[in-house]
Amino acid sequence: MIQWLRDRVGSQGQSMVEFALILVLVACVAIATIMVTGNQLELTFEDIQEAVVNPGDAGATSPYTCPGGTTAVLHGHKYHCQ
Repeated sequence: MIQWLRDRVGSQGQSMVEFALILVLVACVAIATIMVTGNQLELTFEDIQEAVVNPGDAGATSPYTCPGGTTAVLHGHKYHCQ
């Protein structure tokens, strides 16, 4: 009877450790994925935001003006004031 209890308790502890290792692995993969795609997601969000602000300009052809009144230059996904 005592051996049966020891076997049951030992396997439950082993299962919890395996479960914790799987959770750590999933968390590491999620963090790595967010780090790799984070910049691209931010740039895509900026593109969507620009499309919402300028709905008539689907191709981003109209000039974006800076606060000083100068025209900004488009570099990739982002406008830069000069």
